[in-house]
Amino acid sequence: MKTLRINYMAVFMSAIATFVLGAIWYITFQPQWLALTGLTEDKIQAGGGGSIGYAVSFITYLLGAYAMALLFKSMNVSTAQTGAMTGALIGALIVGGNIFTNNAYEMKPVELSILNAGFSAVSGTAMGAILGGWRKYT
Repeated sequence: MKTLRINYMAVFMSAIATFVLGAIWYITFQPQWLALTGLTEDKIQAGGGGSIGYAVSFITYLLGAYAMALLFKSMNVSTAQTGAMTGALIGALIVGGNIFTNNAYEMKPVELSILNAGFSAVSGTAMGAILGGWRKYT
């Protein structure tokens, strides 16, 4: 009988893919993101240029990928399609829902919630596809 296991290379690669997607997403939407957050390039550079943010984001992507891999193992998710669908639901509804809730209490613009939750949906889909599709049977 085949049993699912955690594929640590898939976890690592899905974290890298999410990091790259984040760069693409936020470079693409940089003018809107800066306007919605009230940040400027000067403020970002004065605060260290975002290097702490890069480190934190990669660590959280790695932890999130591991958590998703654990969930997929218990759910027996074993295809890229099922992984993508499950990842999209987690990214859009669970993570995205929390973004909308937090931003509502912090009185941030709804457009910022849409931008950030959109990335959560896209990155959850990609992470789920990688974790679901990568071979992980013993």
